Amino acid sequence: MRLTTKILLGIMGLLIVINSIWVVYDIRKEIKTNRESIYWEITELRSEINHLSNFNLLMFKLIDITENIIIKNQESLNKKVNILPEKIKYDKFILEKKLQSVNVVIHNETVGTLGSGVTLKYKENFYILTAGHLLNEKTDKITFSQNGENFGELEIIKWVFDLTDTTLEGVDLLLLQPKNKDLIPKLYIELADYEPLTATEVYIVGNPMGIENVLSDGRIIAYEGNYMVFIDHSYFGNSGGGVYTKEGKLIGINSIISNLGEVAHKSIPYVIGGTMRLNVINKFLEGVE
Repeated sequence: MRLTTKILLGIMGLLIVINSIWVVYDIRKEIKTNRESIYWEITELRSEINHLSNFNLLMFKLIDITENIIIKNQESLNKKVNILPEKIKYDKFILEKKLQSVNVVIHNETVGTLGSGVTLKYKENFYILTAGHLLNEKTDKITFSQNGENFGELEIIKWVFDLTDTTLEGVDLLLLQPKNKDLIPKLYIELADYEPLTATEVYIVGNPMGIENVLSDGRIIAYEGNYMVFIDHSYFGNSGGGVYTKEGKLIGINSIISNLGEVAHKSIPYVIGGTMRLNVINKFLEGVE
């Protein structure tokens, strides 16, 4: 390689290095300038906030700061607000359909009566929880159906009910499982974590007068002994059906009703219902694997 070529390459290399150093210097200078600008903006804002003695003035200042953000996102926000009511309706519809789907019809083939039941998941196992008074004797033949299809006979896992106990301290619960162990529900419900306060709105699902999967709204009005008392449109056939929170958690099993109508056999008026409360259900399930 000729000497002149080496000199030219050396000069070009030196120029590249100098240019790189200059670019880095410009970048660092710009960063420093921006940092100082941001620092003074923050300092000025802090100073203004420190001098604001009135809370309303502070709020107006903060609103002014965020105004650009709000304007930029207004279109997106409007879309979300418009979609929200539809999403709430959709979620409510899905939940109500699930609660209807976990409801079953309980048939006492021995005495020819029917009631309601709930497909429950407890300790990773599946059961049907219902009211104890649907069973007369342990030898009664109990079957269950859903949407008109009979799924066969049930076996008793646990039963606590005393017909002679007419107080509010009695227990009226029956836990069952299909004799066909291959029957595994696609949908099931789980117990709530705590008992809701009085005046809380609830769902009641059952089979009043044999009409399947009737869902109605109710409201808790009191807790008396082992019972949660509510008011709704329940009727005969709802015994053993579930009472749920508006989030879809099981808080009670229907047990008794007290008709408020003048002519009970000709109408379906509002009724006061007595439900086995959550605390009683939890105690009843103790020892069940």
